Amino acid sequence: MDVVSENLTFTYSKDSKALAFKALDGVTLSVREGEFLGIIGKTGSGKSTFVQHLNGLIKVQKDGGRILIGDFDLSDKKCDFRKLRSKIGMMFQYPEQQLFAETVADDVAFALKNFYQGQSAEERAEKVREALKLVGLDYDKIKDVSPFELSGGQKRRVAIAGVLVARPEILILDEPAAGLDPKGKKDFLDMLAEIHKTFAKTIIIVSHDMDLVAEYCSKVAVMKDGKIAKYGTPEEVFADGEFIKNCGLELPLTARIKERLKARGMDIKGDFTVGGFIDGVLAALKGGKR
Repeated sequence: MDVVSENLTFTYSKDSKALAFKALDGVTLSVREGEFLGIIGKTGSGKSTFVQHLNGLIKVQKDGGRILIGDFDLSDKKCDFRKLRSKIGMMFQYPEQQLFAETVADDVAFALKNFYQGQSAEERAEKVREALKLVGLDYDKIKDVSPFELSGGQKRRVAIAGVLVARPEILILDEPAAGLDPKGKKDFLDMLAEIHKTFAKTIIIVSHDMDLVAEYCSKVAVMKDGKIAKYGTPEEVFADGEFIKNCGLELPLTARIKERLKARGMDIKGDFTVGGFIDGVLAALKGGKR
């Protein structure tokens, strides 16, 4: 399913002259099925408000533009949001804080009970088993454990299993790597990359982590003052270092090193992934370009 936002505008406290705040100001964006999109921007730029529109947590306001996701028109009052949410998984920052059930199995099964009420207990158990396996957890060992007894990393994995269990076609994550150590972050994002190859055809990540976006995303949308200020591949977006800095953001580490090397006479080609950067350095050294 493609995601299309047409001139989306949203104002908090719209009816109050004193409190009204325009969070989105004519956001037009098309996300093709299959993209791994990173949405970046400083705090208050409209990122979270935008993605919360995508599964109807925030409704499109009257005369506030339009959102189309596949065959769903979210600006239509007759839109079947229940069916839409069965196809769009959303995970908020620190999702482990949203765990609530007595056992891991019950927590992961919540979406199935909500969206697929006709399933038998055996069918649900098998879906839960598959979801836990996807995030690297053993169903038999962990299903009857209280989620509150798990480590922080395990809680994060249980929370994402609770989103994946419904096999969403679109996965939206707000700061998914927040609070994770470097290894935990890499493991978590490598897992998302694998999921992207299977059923979650489109992944949208909101992040302040430019290294994450450069490494994993195929497209980047930069938000500023409630608008899309720039959209393109990571190479296109991060190549304009001055623009990124003017948006109150920091370049990925690889881009910053490239800038330093270029100032010293070594122009490194290639993308901003770690692998691309290394290949560029090796090519430059081999070619004697200093």
